Order: sequence, then structure tokens, then C-alpha cells
Amino acid sequence: MTIYEHKTSLSTASGSVSSITLRIPGGLCRMIYVKANTSTTVFRVNLQDEDSDNILDYGFHTGMLVDTNLAVPLRGRNTLQITNASPDDTFKIKVRVEE
Repeated sequence: MTIYEHKTSLSTASGSVSSITLRIPGGLCRMIYVKANTSTTVFRVNLQDEDSDNILDYGFHTGMLVDTNLAVPLRGRNTLQITNASPDDTFKIKVRVEE
């Protein structure tokens, strides 16, 4: 089994930031992990495909989002977006895809 991991740390500006994965030849998204540096930061997360269509759309979370109950097919370059972050913060992001 091969696992592709997209891992980065980004800071929001005006409440949002996005990160684009490298090209994924095809696989199942098994984990989304987004953690704010401050445990009281409120934010939203979504994952979009190459056509800017929302594949996953999470509501508001505080401090951290971890979703490991996934089997979402992904291919190509995908964008993970953090929006509505209040206050602006630094986020640790991990997306893991099983090929």
C-alpha cells in the first residue's frame, strides 16, 4: 500500500488560505487533518477538485478538524481551503491519500 501525504503549515490572511496538492494519479482520501495554532480559533474547511467543485465541505470547527472516516476518490491537483478563520492563525494541514 502506498500513501501520498500532502503536509504544510500556512497562515490565514483576512480569514482564509488555500493549499494545492501535487498531482495525484488516483487514490482514496483517507485523512484530513487541520489544526489551528490556537485552540480557540474558529474556521471552515473544504476540499475542491481540479474543476473547483467541492468534494468535501466541513462546517465550522474550533481548534482542530480530524476526519479519518473517509474513502473519497481523488485524482489530479486538489485544493484544501480554510475559510472564515477568526482570528487569523497559523494552521497545520495534512491530507493523506491511499493509492
